[in-house]
Amino acid sequence: MHHCLFPGIFTSLSKSIFMRSAFWIFILFLSAPVAVLAQDGYVYNGRPQREEPSTLSIFSENGAPFFLVLNGVNQNNVPQTKIRVEGLPQYGNDIEILFADNRTPGIRKTVNIADPVDGKAVNMTLKIVMGREGARLRFVKCSEIDHNYRPPHDEYVMSYGRPQQVTRTTTTITTTNNNDSYQPPAQPAGPPAVDRGTFAEMKKSIAAVNFDDTRISTAKTIIKNNYFTTDQVMELCRLFSFDDSKLDVAKYAYSHTVDANNYFKVANVFSFDANKQALNDYISSQPH
Repeated sequence: MHHCLFPGIFTSLSKSIFMRSAFWIFILFLSAPVAVLAQDGYVYNGRPQREEPSTLSIFSENGAPFFLVLNGVNQNNVPQTKIRVEGLPQYGNDIEILFADNRTPGIRKTVNIADPVDGKAVNMTLKIVMGREGARLRFVKCSEIDHNYRPPHDEYVMSYGRPQQVTRTTTTITTTNNNDSYQPPAQPAGPPAVDRGTFAEMKKSIAAVNFDDTRISTAKTIIKNNYFTTDQVMELCRLFSFDDSKLDVAKYAYSHTVDANNYFKVANVFSFDANKQALNDYISSQPH
């Protein structure tokens, strides 16, 4: 077991001191200057790194779904409550948490993920806690890298910089990328629509929210960072019971649709003609 502390001016302290208080260890992790290892390996941000990268595990204590952004790169397209990212650089990791409810202020910290004594890679576990002053990121533990790690069913595991689930079996490690099994309609320009598997996860996250207002904000957060076909937008609208909510989502998703020429079909999700006309009027008012 390795004990985590920020490297630098504190490396001369004995290991016994490192073990006394996890709380102060984490404070030092966030505040001390970044150290540089003169070791053989890859280079990250101009700094030489050890060959074995570190792992970061973050979970939400109260189950609030979130997006994780590491070093400016979005790590998950669908909000999760528990994420493990493998293959991380050890030094200067910029961690940003964005909450799916679109109301809770985000969190941003810079953290080094390496053993300060021998410089080895570690698995750092952090948790998101909610308090009177908002969301906070708390240190839980550091441990040695487990190359045979088997995640629980509710943990989203991925490789750094690649927002796709890592699936493990007893003998192999593979990546699941549903883009191979589903190709959205070809477009002359612009980004593609989300693949079928990712879209199913998005729908599940939205449907899990009980209140319409929060469900709408969750849907908008997901829509904001992705693109959809008209048929997918219709499926999203059908997750809502009331026409007003459907109309709100339909308007918001219009600029994130890859086949806007088919958007007239979205009017079919409404029960009342007034809302169908409202959507048509909105579409007509948008630049083409």
